[in-house]
Amino acid sequence: MVVDVTDILFVNKQVLYAIIPVVVVGIYCLMKSQKKLLVLSRMIVAALIIIALASPYTITTHTISDPHPSITVINDQSSSMDIFNKSTADKVCDTIHERNPTSQIRSFLGDQSPIGDKILQYARGNDHIVLVSDVNSNYGRELADAISVASRSNTTAYVVAQTPTRNDASIEIVGSKTVIIGNKNIFGIVVREAGTHLSYELLVKVDDEVVYQSEIDQSERIKVRKIPHTFDTLGSHVVSAEIMPKGGGSDYRSANNVFKKAVYVVPKPKVLLITDEESNLRDIVCDQYDARISTYLSELKDTKAVILDNRYLDSLPAGEITMLRDFVGGGCGLVMVGGDQSYDRGGYLDSEFEKILPVKSYPSEYYGRNDVVIVMDVSDSTLSDIIVDSGVTFLDYEKALAIHMIDDKEFRDDHAGVVAFGGDAYIISGLVCLENEQTRELLKDTIRVKTPQGQSTTLDQGLSLAEEMLANSAGAKDVILMSDGRIDEDIYENSLAVATRMKSKNIKMHFIQVISSPTGVIGAYGKLAHEVDASYAQTTYPKSININTDQPDAPPAPTPPPEDAGTYAVSVFDTNHFITRDLELSGTITGYNDVTPKLGAKKLVATGDGKPVVCAWRYGLGRVVSWSTDNGNQWSSALYNENNSQLTSSTINWAIGDPRPEVGVVIEADDIFFGESSHITITSDTIPSLNFGGSPLDMARIAENTYTTEIDLGEQGVYYLSDYGIAVNYPLEYRDVGMNPDAEKIIQSYGGKVYNESEVGMLCNDVRRKSVRTVCERLDQKIPFILAALALFLLEVIGRRVREIMRNKDE
Repeated sequence: MVVDVTDILFVNKQVLYAIIPVVVVGIYCLMKSQKKLLVLSRMIVAALIIIALASPYTITTHTISDPHPSITVINDQSSSMDIFNKSTADKVCDTIHERNPTSQIRSFLGDQSPIGDKILQYARGNDHIVLVSDVNSNYGRELADAISVASRSNTTAYVVAQTPTRNDASIEIVGSKTVIIGNKNIFGIVVREAGTHLSYELLVKVDDEVVYQSEIDQSERIKVRKIPHTFDTLGSHVVSAEIMPKGGGSDYRSANNVFKKAVYVVPKPKVLLITDEESNLRDIVCDQYDARISTYLSELKDTKAVILDNRYLDSLPAGEITMLRDFVGGGCGLVMVGGDQSYDRGGYLDSEFEKILPVKSYPSEYYGRNDVVIVMDVSDSTLSDIIVDSGVTFLDYEKALAIHMIDDKEFRDDHAGVVAFGGDAYIISGLVCLENEQTRELLKDTIRVKTPQGQSTTLDQGLSLAEEMLANSAGAKDVILMSDGRIDEDIYENSLAVATRMKSKNIKMHFIQVISSPTGVIGAYGKLAHEVDASYAQTTYPKSININTDQPDAPPAPTPPPEDAGTYAVSVFDTNHFITRDLELSGTITGYNDVTPKLGAKKLVATGDGKPVVCAWRYGLGRVVSWSTDNGNQWSSALYNENNSQLTSSTINWAIGDPRPEVGVVIEADDIFFGESSHITITSDTIPSLNFGGSPLDMARIAENTYTTEIDLGEQGVYYLSDYGIAVNYPLEYRDVGMNPDAEKIIQSYGGKVYNESEVGMLCNDVRRKSVRTVCERLDQKIPFILAALALFLLEVIGRRVREIMRNKDE
């Protein structure tokens, strides 16, 4: 164990200023008093007490090496592992145990894979978890959440990936449970396979009528085929999909080759469209919904959503705005469609009406998407020196700079990822959009818990990994490197080769060197930046630093009026929302309202310049969408054609929420997998009386007019509660086949690594290397100063007392 101790630091440095008046008064007393030794000792005592009040401390850095690190092997023997060679898993466990006799083997089996729960169960802190598993966690805590929690106690997770010895394929249907009669619905048929190739016949039926049949050769692990269908009768329907391997193709398990989805078709919901003119928007609304057309806001009873088409603020009296606010806040929907009389052209800015909308009516500042990778040095050298008078390490300072950048508003429209290097380079986080606050906070938490992972500064590996992350980037590309600058000569040459290659790919690099104090000396790190025309800056704690990613200084140009309009390509900005999920959008518009999304709003569709076209948010219990282009008459006819019209219907459907009329008994329940219980929610003005299997159901009231119950449905099939269908499919354990394709990204994000079957020895070596860790401890130093003050005071008192005794004896 190696121990390094820093100089004395202070928690409350401002208290030290109290020494100044002590010195001033002491000097004055020394000049006036005859008892100079007494005054001097009291000055020193007072100074020592003040220093103690400033809470002095030192930081000791311990390097701890564990020859037998704590390893727990979680051996997954659940049903999904049947396609792998079980003897391989046994060999892996035996090899790890031979190399580290203190390791523990923990196994689980059954038709569930609670891998996240198992990680949290066996993580003890400062240890290592090895997963011999397909890493398809399907029960309990999410895998990423569990690894994130475990990493905070310095537990690292690893995966031993295996190659399936048998192929297996599964099928699933994704889409809406409740659909509107007469509307085109898109169902996604998802086929997953464990191997590399499978030929099969895909058969899709609706109520036993074939609607799609095709022979398919699949080489992808996951393939999604979109099947449209329009229902023309009300009530429950069943959509089923089946895959049948062709030509003797290998498929280990047939139970997951059939999937059924129960769909409930409801009448067209009532909507109110407030407009003055015929338009493409009006045609779609009248065709797909029970639409009432008006030029003003009127009776809203039984109305699910209001669509406002290009309204001046002056055309919305205060009473109508209050009515809209109550309507939306109570759980209904609002869609505000733009035009030459709305938003920035309709006087909405800072109005009461604008408070309901997810946007502000002034120009948004967006300069195109940047993909930014922050590369952090987490080698042991980042803890070897403490920044003077701060009590923080170089790594702490790097973390603070990275978090500062993530919080910077200039990065809000960017996609950012984080890479760490020190020993082996690894991904802390893949590229994520920083517009979402929850995403930013999760990324910052991930950075905060990072600890040194290696012995040397492997800058070349960090650069290579950043280059790989930006390989498929469509926007501008930036790499921000942060290091203490200590790189060896061989690493310099390798790093220069990688950085030169990145420069040729138009990746802009920014080198930041964190230093203890300004020196004016540019070492190998700065020289490397100069060689590749990268920006270079030295920074000392606690300064922040600004990174210029070529954002222009000029304010955004105002939106051109319709008569001078240009052409703006539109595309999906966020694919994870109900409105834009599975949406294939292509086309151009010739004008838009220049608005800015509010904090908490989702920008879903945007122009190529990043200007919002569709934004959404929740207001109270309801939903509001800002559609900041027009109804198709002047600017945006392409958004209402046959290929793009799904955007309009998806927008209105999301605003509507549950399209069923709120009368009688309304049942809501998801389809389930075998082994799960069906949780049913019932809305009714009176206590509902429902029977299933000949027995009445026990109801629990959870809110006004809302009740819940639970049913164990048993075998696979479609069951009916009243006329509402609930499908039970194969066990969830059979859905995800083969190794989890996202496992490597999740594991690497928290400092772990994925190994193959032949690399178990390398895994053990890496575990032993990572068990050499550096621990910083703060040692309180108040006691020595207090004891020194007390000792000096006692010596002075004893000395005076001795002199008095001697003087009395002489007399």
